[in-house]
Amino acid sequence: MDSHSRFLDEISGKSINFLIGSGASAGVIPTLWIKPLNKSFEDLLTSSYYTEDQRDVLYFIWFNIWIRKTLILEEDDSNREVIKDYTKFISNLVAVLNNEGFDKPKRINIFTTNYDTFFELSFDKIAQRNRLTYFNDGSRGFLNKYISSDNYYINASHSGMSDSFQRNIPTINLLKMHGSVTWIKKEENISVSLNNEVFEEVIKKADEIDTSKVPFFSEDTIIENFSTKDKDSYSEDDLKKHIDDLISTEETKIKAFKAAYNKLSVVNPTKVKFNETVFEQHYYQMLRLLSHELERKNSILIVFGFSFADEHILEIVRRSIVNPHLKTYIIGYDEAAKKQIKDRLEVITSIDFLPNGGNKIDGYEVLGNFNFLNSLLNGRGDKT
Repeated sequence: MDSHSRFLDEISGKSINFLIGSGASAGVIPTLWIKPLNKSFEDLLTSSYYTEDQRDVLYFIWFNIWIRKTLILEEDDSNREVIKDYTKFISNLVAVLNNEGFDKPKRINIFTTNYDTFFELSFDKIAQRNRLTYFNDGSRGFLNKYISSDNYYINASHSGMSDSFQRNIPTINLLKMHGSVTWIKKEENISVSLNNEVFEEVIKKADEIDTSKVPFFSEDTIIENFSTKDKDSYSEDDLKKHIDDLISTEETKIKAFKAAYNKLSVVNPTKVKFNETVFEQHYYQMLRLLSHELERKNSILIVFGFSFADEHILEIVRRSIVNPHLKTYIIGYDEAAKKQIKDRLEVITSIDFLPNGGNKIDGYEVLGNFNFLNSLLNGRGDKT
């Protein structure tokens, strides 16, 4: 029996939870690592090196590079491969649940810190051909849909037209821990809508900021400057100077942008994460749900594309991995990513890090990408 078949055997019949981060969407949305500075964007936003005004510009960068790309409502050439990976992933989860016996759990929880809509797109694609699968994003309603943590404990079953039998159907819960670009705060509730006027207003205010006098922030170069430029190609002192140059000409528009940004229902990558009490309460409810699921007997946690930069999630996983009933698998993209995660978690004796460091194909390191995750879930050690 190969390692991929063993993996399926080891998770079979268990309470399965995924923790998925920005690495899953990296083909369309850049990861948060700033290669030239050898730091994550969270490091910049939490650093005392920047003033409040300078940090507003960092939020402008954060929005332009990452958030504004996350409302993805249809497939095109720029996102087709990533949507294919997500759809294959959800199809594999449905197959895993369908292979469970009647007395086994038929529910998988996906905890994700991503704002994007790749899971929702994939759910729609899969639902068309898997009608006896319940995809649950935690919302209820028809013309007006609202998120509630209570909605994640609904069991779905199918009785047939004659009511002669009843069986649980596969359920996949999507728990967006850091919010979504489809969420809007309405009074004391969180509404879900593809027509997010708050998001559109932030885009409008961002577009009003003229970066032409500071080429470092121009639309054509900002992604290169933060995501692809070589290490040490510029310093934080250089970055700070560029930020000050933009403030000197666009200060009023930057303030207007930040005021609009503050209304988004997303968790900021900082220690002070919230602008709204309602959203803060929801975030901590999601944390409690994660903690509860990891404390169950016979629980599985599979981590993919997640660096543990969120200190609250990090602490929950740290506490939970000492639970003898929890089995944890962490899929790191490469050895450097695994080392970073190991350093953050500190306690790793009960964790399986995948792929195994010795795994190579044609002399090349096997990367912990979506192909690898899907090959684990379909039980084949290939790239299908």
